[in-house]
Amino acid sequence: MSRLLNFVMFYVGWFACVGGAARGQLWLGPVVAGAILTVHLSLTSNRGQEAKLILLAGLLGFVCDTLQASAGLYAFTNTSAAPWLCPPWMVALWMLFASTLNASMGWLAGRFAVAAALGAVFGPLSYLAGARLGAIELHANTSVSLAAIAVVWAGAMPALLWIRDLLKTSAAR
Repeated sequence: MSRLLNFVMFYVGWFACVGGAARGQLWLGPVVAGAILTVHLSLTSNRGQEAKLILLAGLLGFVCDTLQASAGLYAFTNTSAAPWLCPPWMVALWMLFASTLNASMGWLAGRFAVAAALGAVFGPLSYLAGARLGAIELHANTSVSLAAIAVVWAGAMPALLWIRDLLKTSAAR
Protein backbone atom coordinates (compact mmCIF):
# COMPACT_ATOMS: atom_id res chain seq x y z
CA MET A 1 0.00 0.00 0.00
CA SER A 2 1.22 3.47 -0.81
CA ARG A 3 2.32 5.50 2.20
CA LEU A 4 0.42 8.52 0.92
CA LEU A 5 -2.82 6.55 0.49
CA ASN A 6 -2.42 5.09 3.99
CA PHE A 7 -1.82 8.55 5.45
CA VAL A 8 -4.85 10.04 3.68
CA MET A 9 -7.10 7.12 4.67
CA PHE A 10 -6.05 7.51 8.31
CA TYR A 11 -6.96 11.18 8.37
CA VAL A 12 -10.27 10.63 6.58
CA GLY A 13 -11.05 8.10 9.32
CA TRP A 14 -9.81 10.45 12.06
CA PHE A 15 -12.12 13.23 10.91
CA ALA A 16 -15.06 10.83 10.54
CA CYS A 17 -14.53 9.49 14.07
CA VAL A 18 -13.89 12.77 15.84
CA GLY A 19 -16.26 14.88 13.74
CA GLY A 20 -19.01 12.30 13.98
CA ALA A 21 -18.62 12.06 17.76
CA ALA A 22 -18.62 15.84 18.12
CA ARG A 23 -21.92 16.03 16.21
CA GLY A 24 -23.54 13.14 18.05
CA GLN A 25 -23.21 10.81 15.05
CA LEU A 26 -21.42 8.12 17.02
CA TRP A 27 -21.91 5.51 14.26
CA LEU A 28 -20.11 7.55 11.56
CA GLY A 29 -16.54 6.93 12.72
CA PRO A 30 -16.80 3.17 13.21
CA VAL A 31 -18.57 2.75 9.85
CA VAL A 32 -15.98 4.81 7.96
CA ALA A 33 -13.13 3.18 9.90
CA GLY A 34 -14.52 -0.26 9.08
CA ALA A 35 -14.55 0.59 5.38
CA ILE A 36 -11.03 2.03 5.53
CA LEU A 37 -9.69 -0.96 7.44
CA THR A 38 -11.34 -3.33 4.96
CA VAL A 39 -9.60 -1.54 2.08
CA HIS A 40 -6.35 -1.46 4.05
CA LEU A 41 -6.45 -5.20 4.76
CA SER A 42 -7.33 -5.98 1.16
CA LEU A 43 -4.21 -4.11 0.01
CA THR A 44 -1.76 -5.63 2.49
CA SER A 45 0.14 -8.84 1.92
CA ASN A 46 0.12 -10.00 5.56
CA ARG A 47 -3.60 -9.75 6.31
CA GLY A 48 -3.63 -12.02 9.35
CA GLN A 49 -0.68 -10.34 11.01
CA GLU A 50 -2.04 -6.87 10.20
CA ALA A 51 -5.52 -7.77 11.48
CA LYS A 52 -4.04 -8.99 14.79
CA LEU A 53 -2.08 -5.75 15.17
CA ILE A 54 -5.20 -3.69 14.48
CA LEU A 55 -7.30 -5.69 16.97
CA LEU A 56 -4.63 -5.55 19.68
CA ALA A 57 -4.29 -1.78 19.18
CA GLY A 58 -8.05 -1.44 19.59
CA LEU A 59 -7.90 -3.39 22.84
CA LEU A 60 -4.93 -1.35 24.12
CA GLY A 61 -6.74 1.86 23.21
CA PHE A 62 -9.93 0.79 24.94
CA VAL A 63 -8.01 0.06 28.15
CA CYS A 64 -5.85 3.23 28.03
CA ASP A 65 -8.73 5.58 27.27
CA THR A 66 -11.15 3.98 29.71
CA LEU A 67 -8.55 4.22 32.50
CA GLN A 68 -7.70 7.85 31.71
CA ALA A 69 -11.34 8.88 31.42
CA SER A 70 -12.13 6.99 34.64
CA ALA A 71 -9.38 9.00 36.33
CA GLY A 72 -11.16 12.18 35.26
CA LEU A 73 -8.54 13.35 32.78
CA TYR A 74 -11.20 13.72 30.11
CA ALA A 75 -14.75 12.67 29.32
CA PHE A 76 -16.30 11.50 26.09
CA THR A 77 -19.14 13.77 25.00
CA ASN A 78 -22.36 12.89 23.18
CA THR A 79 -22.10 9.27 24.27
CA SER A 80 -24.98 7.05 25.27
CA ALA A 81 -22.74 5.12 27.67
CA ALA A 82 -20.90 6.45 30.70
CA PRO A 83 -18.61 9.40 29.80
CA TRP A 84 -15.63 7.49 31.23
CA LEU A 85 -16.09 4.39 29.05
CA CYS A 86 -14.07 4.42 25.84
CA PRO A 87 -16.63 4.53 23.00
CA PRO A 88 -16.45 2.58 19.72
CA TRP A 89 -15.40 5.64 17.71
CA MET A 90 -12.30 6.02 19.90
CA VAL A 91 -11.44 2.32 19.60
CA ALA A 92 -11.80 2.77 15.84
CA LEU A 93 -9.22 5.59 16.00
CA TRP A 94 -6.72 3.33 17.72
CA MET A 95 -7.36 0.66 15.11
CA LEU A 96 -6.91 3.16 12.29
CA PHE A 97 -3.68 4.33 13.87
CA ALA A 98 -2.41 0.74 13.97
CA SER A 99 -3.03 0.52 10.22
CA THR A 100 -0.31 3.16 9.74
CA LEU A 101 2.43 1.28 11.61
CA ASN A 102 3.47 -0.93 8.68
CA ALA A 103 2.70 1.67 6.01
CA SER A 104 3.00 5.44 6.37
CA MET A 105 4.77 5.11 9.73
CA GLY A 106 6.86 2.09 8.77
CA TRP A 107 9.96 4.28 8.98
CA LEU A 108 9.66 4.08 12.79
CA ALA A 109 10.78 0.42 12.77
CA GLY A 110 13.31 -0.07 15.56
CA ARG A 111 13.15 3.59 16.60
CA PHE A 112 11.46 3.18 19.95
CA ALA A 113 12.86 6.39 21.49
CA VAL A 114 11.71 8.43 18.49
CA ALA A 115 8.30 6.75 18.70
CA ALA A 116 8.05 7.62 22.41
CA ALA A 117 8.94 11.25 21.70
CA LEU A 118 6.45 11.47 18.84
CA GLY A 119 3.76 9.88 20.99
CA ALA A 120 4.45 12.35 23.80
CA VAL A 121 4.01 15.28 21.41
CA PHE A 122 1.37 14.22 18.90
CA GLY A 123 -0.83 12.12 21.20
CA PRO A 124 -1.84 15.13 23.32
CA LEU A 125 -2.20 17.32 20.23
CA SER A 126 -4.68 14.83 18.78
CA TYR A 127 -6.74 14.79 21.97
CA LEU A 128 -6.59 18.58 22.16
CA ALA A 129 -7.90 18.76 18.59
CA GLY A 130 -10.67 16.33 19.55
CA ALA A 131 -11.57 18.56 22.49
CA ARG A 132 -11.61 21.67 20.32
CA LEU A 133 -13.97 19.92 17.91
CA GLY A 134 -16.21 18.83 20.80
CA ALA A 135 -15.67 15.06 20.83
CA ILE A 136 -14.14 15.02 24.31
CA GLU A 137 -13.93 17.35 27.29
CA LEU A 138 -10.53 17.69 28.93
CA HIS A 139 -10.05 18.04 32.69
CA ALA A 140 -10.57 21.59 34.00
CA ASN A 141 -6.78 21.83 34.26
CA THR A 142 -5.94 21.10 30.63
CA SER A 143 -2.23 20.86 31.40
CA VAL A 144 -2.86 17.89 33.70
CA SER A 145 -4.87 16.10 31.02
CA LEU A 146 -2.33 16.76 28.29
CA ALA A 147 0.62 15.73 30.48
CA ALA A 148 -1.05 12.43 31.36
CA ILE A 149 -1.96 11.79 27.73
CA ALA A 150 1.65 12.52 26.79
CA VAL A 151 2.89 9.91 29.27
CA VAL A 152 0.41 7.32 28.02
CA TRP A 153 1.25 7.91 24.36
CA ALA A 154 4.99 7.97 25.10
CA GLY A 155 4.45 4.39 26.24
CA ALA A 156 1.76 3.38 23.74
CA MET A 157 3.76 4.22 20.63
CA PRO A 158 6.75 2.00 21.46
CA ALA A 159 4.38 -0.67 22.80
CA LEU A 160 2.51 -0.76 19.50
CA LEU A 161 5.79 -0.97 17.58
CA TRP A 162 6.91 -3.79 19.88
CA ILE A 163 3.63 -5.64 19.26
CA ARG A 164 4.09 -5.11 15.51
CA ASP A 165 7.62 -6.53 15.69
CA LEU A 166 6.48 -9.45 17.86
CA LEU A 167 3.77 -10.35 15.35
CA LYS A 168 6.29 -10.18 12.49
CA THR A 169 8.74 -12.40 14.39
CA SER A 170 6.10 -14.99 15.24
CA ALA A 171 4.90 -15.03 11.63
CA ALA A 172 8.44 -15.64 10.41
CA ARG A 173 8.75 -18.79 12.54
